[in-house]
Amino acid sequence: MANGDVTGLTDDEREALTDDERDTGNNETVEGTGNEEPIDNRADFLDWFAEHFRTVEVTDSHESAPWCPEWWLHPEVNARLWALFLAHQEVETSESLGALSDWWLRHWDAHRAVLFNPQTGPFKDCSTTKGHLSQRTRNTNIAAIAAVLPPDEWQPPVGQ
Repeated sequence: MANGDVTGLTDDEREALTDDERDTGNNETVEGTGNEEPIDNRADFLDWFAEHFRTVEVTDSHESAPWCPEWWLHPEVNARLWALFLAHQEVETSESLGALSDWWLRHWDAHRAVLFNPQTGPFKDCSTTKGHLSQRTRNTNIAAIAAVLPPDEWQPPVGQ
């Protein structure tokens, strides 16, 4: 990611693109053409990730916040960061003057409290210097939660 730009284009080059060229570059297709493919937002996500984490400050009584240099190997972290990214995309298109503040308070602060918790967070067994799960003492082949699917006849609760 050179200068935070994963597309390889400068801002001027990106602005000069037509909507069709931009859609093609993002692996998007125009609806109704019969050639719909899933939208690939990875470049947008990685740009947002790099930009967002340049602005974040973590303050705590610990010397540094727990973080894993290979954060993408943590499924929970992936899910939380993706949710934050999608919520932030809504902020960017919102006309509400309080949308960004709301995002920080309702979304970032809630996820940050989990992500950077040194006792219970997903990075508790990682080290910024020693790497992914370098401090794990429990068996890494056992899932933290046994997720067994219910039988086919099971139905989720309605109206709750």
